Amino acid sequence: MTLTPAEFLKIELDAGISADNPLFMNLAKATASAIQSQNLPIQTVLDFGAGVGAYSEGFHQAGYQVSTYEIWEEHRAYIREKFPHLSIIDKPVTTDLMLWIEVAEHMSDKEIDKLMKKIAPKYILFSSTSERTENDAAWGHINVKDQPEWVALFKKYGYNVHIELTVPTPWTKLFSR
Repeated sequence: MTLTPAEFLKIELDAGISADNPLFMNLAKATASAIQSQNLPIQTVLDFGAGVGAYSEGFHQAGYQVSTYEIWEEHRAYIREKFPHLSIIDKPVTTDLMLWIEVAEHMSDKEIDKLMKKIAPKYILFSSTSERTENDAAWGHINVKDQPEWVALFKKYGYNVHIELTVPTPWTKLFSR
């Protein structure tokens, strides 16, 4: 049984994936700082599947122009409450950098293909677990891939690994065209 969006949000908040958790917010800031340290020509950012909006906020605070995209209304309401200055958009747009953090495992290859045909960011900050667990079905993890499989998928769309990073997860990669 898959969790509802409201149940998913509650579990996230209870686990500290929250605007009220300084450690989680510091992780978002550290992630933005890791990108800034690369000195890349990035001004605009799409936070695709923004969740609670922490990474949108981290990149906003770092001076980037951020567009926040989240499909679940429960999460959008949370973002509006905690970060009213963020721009929540109705559909993904092309930006210099797309944040795609712990979202792709919730998407089918067909959904990923559709997204990649709609937008073409110069860079993609990507993180998706390769660990399979007994909770994958409940969490909506329908597309868990090994890291080399993710790299091969990105190569299909013209992206190569620019650099591997340690934030926000140990399996984070910055892809570039």
